[in-house]
Amino acid sequence: MTDPTFHGDRPIQSEAEDRFGFAALADRIADSLTSQAANKGFVFGLEGKWGSGKSSMLALVLKRLRAMDGAKVAAVEFRPWLIGDRDQLLSALFEDLAKAIAGLEHAAGDATGTTQIAAKNVAAQVKSFARHLGPVGKLAGVAGLFVPGASLAGDVLEKLAAAAAEQTEGPTLVEQKDKLSQALLKLDCRIVVAIDDVDRLEPKEVAELLRLVRSVADFPNVSYLLCYDARALVRSIETGTGVASGAAYLEKIVQTEVAVPRPESFALRRWFSAELQAFATCPPERVGYLQQVIDETGGRVLENPRAVVRVLDSLRVYWPSLQDRVDLADLVWLRMIAVGSPNFYRWVEDYLTSFVALAGGRAHVSDPERENMAKEMDAALELDGLSWDKQQFELDRHLPGIQFQSFNKEKEERLFSGARGAAHFHAARDKRLASPSHARIYFTLIDPPDSVTDMDLADLLAAAREGANPVAHLLMTMGNRKGDAGGTKAERLLDQLRYVEKDVIHRWPIETLMLGLSHAADTLAADFRGDDWGYPRIYYLTRAMLRQFQAALPPERFDPALKAMFEAGTSLGFLSYLLRDETFGHGYYGDRPNPTDRLTSREGFEVIRKIMIARYGAGGIDTVMTDPRATDMLYAWSQAGAREAVVQHVAARSGDDAWLLRFVQKLYGPNSTLSLDGLGAFFDKPVAIVRRIHDLAKAKPDNGDAASIIWSLKANIHFNDGDFEEVLQPWEAREARAGQADDEADA
Repeated sequence: MTDPTFHGDRPIQSEAEDRFGFAALADRIADSLTSQAANKGFVFGLEGKWGSGKSSMLALVLKRLRAMDGAKVAAVEFRPWLIGDRDQLLSALFEDLAKAIAGLEHAAGDATGTTQIAAKNVAAQVKSFARHLGPVGKLAGVAGLFVPGASLAGDVLEKLAAAAAEQTEGPTLVEQKDKLSQALLKLDCRIVVAIDDVDRLEPKEVAELLRLVRSVADFPNVSYLLCYDARALVRSIETGTGVASGAAYLEKIVQTEVAVPRPESFALRRWFSAELQAFATCPPERVGYLQQVIDETGGRVLENPRAVVRVLDSLRVYWPSLQDRVDLADLVWLRMIAVGSPNFYRWVEDYLTSFVALAGGRAHVSDPERENMAKEMDAALELDGLSWDKQQFELDRHLPGIQFQSFNKEKEERLFSGARGAAHFHAARDKRLASPSHARIYFTLIDPPDSVTDMDLADLLAAAREGANPVAHLLMTMGNRKGDAGGTKAERLLDQLRYVEKDVIHRWPIETLMLGLSHAADTLAADFRGDDWGYPRIYYLTRAMLRQFQAALPPERFDPALKAMFEAGTSLGFLSYLLRDETFGHGYYGDRPNPTDRLTSREGFEVIRKIMIARYGAGGIDTVMTDPRATDMLYAWSQAGAREAVVQHVAARSGDDAWLLRFVQKLYGPNSTLSLDGLGAFFDKPVAIVRRIHDLAKAKPDNGDAASIIWSLKANIHFNDGDFEEVLQPWEAREARAGQADDEADA
């Protein structure tokens, strides 16, 4: 592999660079330009679309011309796009002709030879003709013209200016042109004036240049080689001259037109592949996919040499920074899209930005947003001459969440499908564009703060072999690295771990890994707002990872590791989340057990239940209330079989109104409301507690805590209006009857 060398937009300079057989045609064009009848000028058109290789063909023609007898052929590259107005255009052309004449004189090499005499005669006629043009007098200011033997050229320029300034009378312009034509005809040499990119001039400039070629500078022994895209040039002619048919106008000027041969698609793709292999490497297992990109997408985008060069140069910019960090097939596809389908490329970047946020659990895509994104995709495809019907399979191979087999025809489902799935793990492992951890790298060249690489997983496993605390420290460090969508590097890593192949997990030190996770989980969840019924995504991801471990390992290994987590893990909020999940899953509390989604057997649940009840009791109710995840911990403590103990703890402290209000506020959050059932988990007589708080709110209207609790209760029962006493009295009656029934049962 060699260092990348940029082509830019330069034409080829030698036959060694000729990949498409241009050299043979270039030779024929050079012969045609120098072998036509000499009694009048000759205009040859080299036609081709932008990027087709016209400039390369021209370079080969000029190389061929300059290899001919220098005393017989002079080649001039005229660059009208560097010239401002009509006067400067004329001046520049005659400057180039003077240089060509000087070159012919020098090449003759014989002071008494016929060629030199004829050349001086031409120079005299150029002076006379230029004097009548007037604007050529501007040549007096030109300095530094130097070609071998340029004394004649310098003499011509100086005397042109002097003659133009001194003589005010003389033959007409037509007579002077005729004399100059006769002199050029006797000069048995050819001057070829090559003009590239004629079609890129402004319409008025195009008209001026073609008039010049047709009339003012239409001299014998002077041939013109014009390079242009015929369609673009015809439009410019019609705009600049006002003629009805630019094509007919062009036909009157150009005697012979040849189109640049269009290279075969296969040849362009073969060239692209050869150049790519010179600076980029592809893993053997991805070579087939890369070739598919080159054949399919490249067959559409690599339509001419310029497109090949642009894509290659784009890759030369990206690859040095991205090698070993991205998938080459995906990168080649994306750079081809950037060059060949710029509107769709911008849509791809927007879509991937949204998908990364969605996959990280930090964003939601609504149905209207999905529909709007799909409409924008269709519009971008259409602008670039593409369509969903033809490109859907190509999109599915490179972009995440593409659904081309939608079963709901009434609903837009083509995008953001499967935003969370095992495909993320495989995409991340292969550094694909579809990986939420890698997508942004393809555009920015730098790793997003939350991206995950193979080295991150290796670092985690290395930390696990050292102990639980190094695991926790590493994860908390990753938790401080947030991406654009708000997700953290730790979340990305855990998201991938829940899809690791089972046979790989056997080799991991899961005991210390799990314990380290149970140390870090609450710290990683610290940015989660509010104590409510929602849970930090880090809890969900960690539990999903534990389920993967459980499925991969035998119970005799997994169960002790899980028990150790509950015994020694410091993240009581996270452990309470797991405990509640198991409490409901086993039907120990609630009426909807879920046998298929448990981390523990019934015996194992009993073990962790008792462990956690003991840990809550050891800290006491006030310690639990100070924890950021106190809501989960209080409910987990009560629902796991310790209700009576919790009720006693609460009763011992709830005589203090301020403490009571703080405690009850822990039982609901911004996204949840307070219910009688919720209060019933902590009070034997919840309605009496509600009455007490209600009275506090009435007695002190400025007591915001009491008012907030009553508002939450009303929101829970959808009580919008009226007197809350109408609710309290029936509640109190039911509570009194329930208490009487309990007393009778005890008796």
